[in-house]
Amino acid sequence: MRNALLYAISAALLAYLIIILTFAATKWEEVTCEGVKVRVDNARDAFVDENEVLKIIQKGYGEILGKKIATVNRDSLERVLEKDPMIHSAQAYHGLDGLVRVVVKQREPMVRVMAGESYYVDRERRVMPLSSRFTSRVLVATGAINKTFAREQLAAFAEYIADHRFWNAFIEQVVMLPNGDAVLVPKVGDFKIALGQLEGFEERMEKLMVFLQKGIRTKGWGRYKEINLKFDKEIVCVRR
Repeated sequence: MRNALLYAISAALLAYLIIILTFAATKWEEVTCEGVKVRVDNARDAFVDENEVLKIIQKGYGEILGKKIATVNRDSLERVLEKDPMIHSAQAYHGLDGLVRVVVKQREPMVRVMAGESYYVDRERRVMPLSSRFTSRVLVATGAINKTFAREQLAAFAEYIADHRFWNAFIEQVVMLPNGDAVLVPKVGDFKIALGQLEGFEERMEKLMVFLQKGIRTKGWGRYKEINLKFDKEIVCVRR
């Protein structure tokens, strides 16, 4: 008796589900696009906004409003958006409410290179162009820099700076010399920091942190014109 009741309930639920799906499929074919709703993630850097995304869709995909929503190809729409040099990824959805929803994630620059030509390098070690509508407040790199070096050693150093709260607030610029040495320009104080080659920079940056916490604080920011980290066992400072 119990098994028969369970079977009857299961059959009724299955029939209900079939009816609902059939109705939804029929309804889906009738729905027209009433609008496009855009969300831009990681919007701290305003390389693109809602209006810009709508313009990219209009130019690259074509008109969507008023079309049957079932005919809007989400994969094609995403590919159009991801071709934009400022967009990392895009996802598109549509539903019975007649809205196409688009979620865009912007590319995240780590360093701005100004060496002959100017560009950003993002977290994925890819070169991205500057924007005419927004300038990202990231580490600036100048001097003897090619794109291979920028994507590899320079990007690794820039990521280290960006992910460290103190260094991100303290270091403003890195100048690459023709011999491959890096000179750091801080935002505070009128001195420069001779870092040396970028390879293995972490240990020297930790050594610099200790010096800034103990040495500079007690003797003052104006005492030195250069802090040299290129020596293994010591920090060499040049007085004014």
